[in-house]
Amino acid sequence: MINLDTIVRDVMSEMGLNTTHEYARYLNIANKGLKELTLDVVGDTQVTLLAVDNSTLRADLPVGFISHSFVGLVGNDGKLHPLGADRSIPKLGEANATIVHESFYANQYGGVFGAGGGQNSNGYYQPEVDRENNQMIFAATESDAIVYLEYVSDGRATSNETVVPDYAEEALGAFIYWRAILRRRGIPLMEKQLAEKMYYNQKRLARARVCSFTKDEALQSMRKGFKLSPKL
Repeated sequence: MINLDTIVRDVMSEMGLNTTHEYARYLNIANKGLKELTLDVVGDTQVTLLAVDNSTLRADLPVGFISHSFVGLVGNDGKLHPLGADRSIPKLGEANATIVHESFYANQYGGVFGAGGGQNSNGYYQPEVDRENNQMIFAATESDAIVYLEYVSDGRATSNETVVPDYAEEALGAFIYWRAILRRRGIPLMEKQLAEKMYYNQKRLARARVCSFTKDEALQSMRKGFKLSPKL
Protein backbone atom coordinates (compact mmCIF):
# COMPACT_ATOMS: atom_id res chain seq x y z
CA MET A 1 0.00 0.00 0.00
CA ILE A 2 1.20 3.53 -0.75
CA ASN A 3 -0.05 6.79 0.69
CA LEU A 4 -2.16 8.97 -1.63
CA ASP A 5 -0.23 12.02 -0.50
CA THR A 6 3.01 10.40 -1.70
CA ILE A 7 1.60 9.70 -5.16
CA VAL A 8 0.36 13.28 -5.52
CA ARG A 9 3.68 14.78 -4.48
CA ASP A 10 5.61 12.42 -6.78
CA VAL A 11 3.54 13.50 -9.80
CA MET A 12 3.91 17.16 -8.89
CA SER A 13 7.67 16.73 -8.46
CA GLU A 14 7.97 15.18 -11.92
CA MET A 15 6.07 18.17 -13.33
CA GLY A 16 8.22 20.69 -11.45
CA LEU A 17 5.39 21.88 -9.19
CA ASN A 18 5.58 22.51 -5.46
CA THR A 19 2.97 24.98 -4.23
CA THR A 20 0.15 24.64 -1.72
CA HIS A 21 -2.40 25.89 -4.24
CA GLU A 22 -1.36 23.33 -6.83
CA TYR A 23 -1.23 20.57 -4.22
CA ALA A 24 -4.91 21.09 -3.31
CA ARG A 25 -5.85 20.90 -7.00
CA TYR A 26 -3.81 17.76 -7.63
CA LEU A 27 -5.13 16.08 -4.47
CA ASN A 28 -8.68 16.73 -5.68
CA ILE A 29 -7.82 15.14 -9.04
CA ALA A 30 -6.21 12.20 -7.24
CA ASN A 31 -9.35 11.55 -5.18
CA LYS A 32 -11.45 11.50 -8.36
CA GLY A 33 -9.01 9.10 -9.98
CA LEU A 34 -8.93 6.85 -6.93
CA LYS A 35 -12.72 6.66 -6.92
CA GLU A 36 -12.75 5.67 -10.60
CA LEU A 37 -10.05 3.05 -10.14
CA THR A 38 -11.72 1.70 -7.03
CA LEU A 39 -15.06 1.22 -8.77
CA ASP A 40 -13.60 -0.11 -12.04
CA VAL A 41 -10.52 -2.03 -10.93
CA VAL A 42 -9.75 -2.35 -7.26
CA GLY A 43 -13.21 -3.21 -5.93
CA ASP A 44 -12.13 -1.80 -2.59
CA THR A 45 -13.69 -3.74 0.31
CA GLN A 46 -12.93 -2.31 3.74
CA VAL A 47 -13.58 -3.44 7.30
CA THR A 48 -14.33 -1.26 10.30
CA LEU A 49 -16.09 -1.26 13.67
CA LEU A 50 -19.05 1.03 14.30
CA ALA A 51 -19.90 2.41 17.73
CA VAL A 52 -23.70 2.61 17.99
CA ASP A 53 -25.13 5.62 19.83
CA ASN A 54 -27.65 4.23 22.32
CA SER A 55 -29.75 7.43 22.35
CA THR A 56 -30.25 7.62 18.57
CA LEU A 57 -29.69 3.96 17.59
CA ARG A 58 -27.39 5.21 14.85
CA ALA A 59 -23.74 4.79 13.93
CA ASP A 60 -21.67 7.10 11.74
CA LEU A 61 -20.49 5.42 8.55
CA PRO A 62 -16.85 5.70 7.45
CA VAL A 63 -15.66 8.19 4.84
CA GLY A 64 -15.97 6.79 1.34
CA PHE A 65 -18.79 4.37 2.19
CA ILE A 66 -20.75 3.20 -0.87
CA SER A 67 -22.61 0.08 0.27
CA HIS A 68 -22.35 -2.63 2.91
CA SER A 69 -21.59 -6.28 2.22
CA PHE A 70 -21.78 -7.59 5.80
CA VAL A 71 -23.20 -6.21 9.06
CA GLY A 72 -22.82 -8.23 12.23
CA LEU A 73 -21.14 -8.92 15.54
CA VAL A 74 -17.91 -10.61 16.55
CA GLY A 75 -18.84 -13.43 18.90
CA ASN A 76 -17.06 -14.80 21.93
CA ASP A 77 -16.12 -17.69 19.67
CA GLY A 78 -14.11 -15.30 17.51
CA LYS A 79 -16.45 -15.75 14.54
CA LEU A 80 -18.76 -13.33 12.72
CA HIS A 81 -22.51 -13.47 13.35
CA PRO A 82 -24.75 -11.48 10.98
CA LEU A 83 -27.46 -9.02 11.95
CA GLY A 84 -30.75 -9.27 10.12
CA ALA A 85 -31.83 -6.67 7.56
CA ASP A 86 -35.18 -5.15 8.47
CA ARG A 87 -36.66 -2.41 6.26
CA SER A 88 -39.46 -1.79 8.77
CA ILE A 89 -37.05 -0.02 11.15
CA PRO A 90 -38.04 3.68 10.99
CA LYS A 91 -35.64 6.27 9.59
CA LEU A 92 -36.93 9.09 11.76
CA GLY A 93 -33.83 10.35 13.48
CA GLU A 94 -34.02 10.06 17.24
CA ALA A 95 -37.72 9.18 17.09
CA ASN A 96 -37.01 5.52 16.41
CA ALA A 97 -35.29 5.27 19.80
CA THR A 98 -38.66 5.63 21.54
CA ILE A 99 -40.41 2.81 19.69
CA VAL A 100 -41.28 -0.13 21.92
CA HIS A 101 -40.47 -3.55 20.47
CA GLU A 102 -42.15 -6.78 21.52
CA SER A 103 -39.00 -7.87 23.29
CA PHE A 104 -35.30 -7.14 23.56
CA TYR A 105 -32.76 -9.88 23.22
CA ALA A 106 -29.51 -9.69 25.17
CA ASN A 107 -27.27 -11.89 23.09
CA GLN A 108 -23.99 -13.57 23.90
CA TYR A 109 -22.03 -11.36 21.51
CA GLY A 110 -22.16 -8.23 23.63
CA GLY A 111 -24.99 -6.24 22.03
CA VAL A 112 -28.67 -5.86 22.84
CA PHE A 113 -30.59 -5.45 19.60
CA GLY A 114 -34.38 -5.22 19.41
CA ALA A 115 -35.25 -8.67 18.17
CA GLY A 116 -39.02 -9.08 18.02
CA GLY A 117 -40.26 -11.72 15.59
CA GLY A 118 -37.46 -14.11 16.51
CA GLN A 119 -35.98 -14.47 13.02
CA ASN A 120 -32.49 -13.34 13.94
CA SER A 121 -31.36 -13.62 17.53
CA ASN A 122 -28.34 -11.39 16.84
CA GLY A 123 -30.51 -8.37 16.08
CA TYR A 124 -31.51 -6.10 13.18
CA TYR A 125 -30.42 -3.09 11.15
CA GLN A 126 -32.03 -0.88 8.51
CA PRO A 127 -30.40 -1.85 5.16
CA GLU A 128 -31.20 1.55 3.63
CA VAL A 129 -28.64 3.86 5.18
CA ASP A 130 -29.30 7.52 5.93
CA ARG A 131 -27.32 9.11 3.07
CA GLU A 132 -27.99 12.66 4.21
CA ASN A 133 -26.33 12.09 7.58
CA ASN A 134 -24.08 9.21 6.46
CA GLN A 135 -25.37 6.92 9.20
CA MET A 136 -26.61 3.36 9.66
CA ILE A 137 -29.72 2.72 11.77
CA PHE A 138 -30.37 -0.18 14.15
CA ALA A 139 -33.40 -1.51 16.02
CA ALA A 140 -32.02 -1.02 19.55
CA THR A 141 -28.70 -1.32 21.30
CA GLU A 142 -27.14 -1.24 24.70
CA SER A 143 -24.51 1.37 25.54
CA ASP A 144 -21.16 1.03 23.77
CA ALA A 145 -22.47 -1.58 21.33
CA ILE A 146 -19.94 -2.33 18.58
CA VAL A 147 -20.94 -3.54 15.13
CA TYR A 148 -18.59 -5.20 12.63
CA LEU A 149 -19.02 -3.73 9.13
CA GLU A 150 -17.61 -4.85 5.79
CA TYR A 151 -18.33 -2.31 3.07
CA VAL A 152 -17.48 -1.21 -0.44
CA SER A 153 -15.50 2.02 -0.39
CA ASP A 154 -14.72 4.57 -3.08
CA GLY A 155 -11.20 4.62 -1.65
CA ARG A 156 -11.41 7.97 0.10
CA ALA A 157 -10.23 8.83 3.59
CA THR A 158 -8.51 11.89 5.00
CA SER A 159 -5.55 12.85 2.82
CA ASN A 160 -2.95 11.43 5.20
CA GLU A 161 -4.82 8.18 5.75
CA THR A 162 -5.88 7.33 2.21
CA VAL A 163 -3.77 4.51 0.85
CA VAL A 164 -3.64 2.96 -2.60
CA PRO A 165 -2.79 -0.67 -3.48
CA ASP A 166 0.66 -0.94 -5.04
CA TYR A 167 -0.74 -2.40 -8.26
CA ALA A 168 -2.85 0.75 -8.84
CA GLU A 169 -0.10 3.31 -8.13
CA GLU A 170 1.04 3.80 -11.73
CA ALA A 171 -2.53 4.01 -13.02
CA LEU A 172 -3.45 6.68 -10.49
CA GLY A 173 -0.31 8.68 -11.25
CA ALA A 174 -1.14 8.53 -14.97
CA PHE A 175 -4.71 9.68 -14.25
CA ILE A 176 -3.50 12.65 -12.22
CA TYR A 177 -1.11 13.78 -14.98
CA TRP A 178 -3.71 13.33 -17.75
CA ARG A 179 -6.47 15.23 -15.96
CA ALA A 180 -4.06 17.93 -14.78
CA ILE A 181 -3.04 18.88 -18.33
CA LEU A 182 -6.37 18.12 -20.04
CA ARG A 183 -7.72 21.70 -20.00
CA ARG A 184 -4.43 23.56 -19.92
CA ARG A 185 -3.66 25.85 -22.82
CA GLY A 186 -0.25 25.54 -24.36
CA ILE A 187 -0.15 21.77 -23.96
CA PRO A 188 -0.04 20.07 -27.39
CA LEU A 189 -3.08 17.95 -28.21
CA MET A 190 -0.83 14.99 -28.95
CA GLU A 191 0.62 15.09 -25.43
CA LYS A 192 -2.88 15.11 -23.96
CA GLN A 193 -3.87 12.15 -26.12
CA LEU A 194 -0.72 10.25 -25.14
CA ALA A 195 -1.42 10.98 -21.45
CA GLU A 196 -4.96 9.62 -21.83
CA LYS A 197 -3.70 6.52 -23.64
CA MET A 198 -1.08 5.96 -20.94
CA TYR A 199 -3.75 6.12 -18.23
CA TYR A 200 -6.00 3.54 -19.88
CA ASN A 201 -3.03 1.28 -20.54
CA GLN A 202 -2.01 1.48 -16.87
CA LYS A 203 -5.62 0.91 -15.85
CA ARG A 204 -5.78 -2.29 -17.91
CA LEU A 205 -2.48 -3.41 -16.41
CA ALA A 206 -3.80 -2.76 -12.89
CA ARG A 207 -6.92 -4.80 -13.66
CA ALA A 208 -4.75 -7.66 -14.94
CA ARG A 209 -2.72 -7.55 -11.74
CA VAL A 210 -5.88 -7.72 -9.65
CA CYS A 211 -7.05 -10.77 -11.60
CA SER A 212 -3.78 -12.51 -10.76
CA PHE A 213 -4.73 -12.41 -7.06
CA THR A 214 -7.13 -14.79 -5.42
CA LYS A 215 -10.09 -13.09 -3.74
CA ASP A 216 -8.65 -13.65 -0.27
CA GLU A 217 -5.23 -12.30 -1.31
CA ALA A 218 -6.76 -9.16 -2.79
CA LEU A 219 -8.87 -8.48 0.30
CA GLN A 220 -5.90 -9.04 2.59
CA SER A 221 -3.78 -6.62 0.55
CA MET A 222 -6.43 -3.90 0.59
CA ARG A 223 -7.16 -4.24 4.30
CA LYS A 224 -3.51 -4.17 5.33
CA GLY A 225 -3.37 -0.38 5.51
CA PHE A 226 -6.42 0.00 7.73
CA LYS A 227 -6.85 -0.41 11.45
CA LEU A 228 -10.03 -1.58 13.10
CA SER A 229 -11.13 1.35 15.24
CA PRO A 230 -14.70 2.30 16.13
CA LYS A 231 -16.22 5.19 14.16
CA LEU A 232 -17.53 7.50 16.87
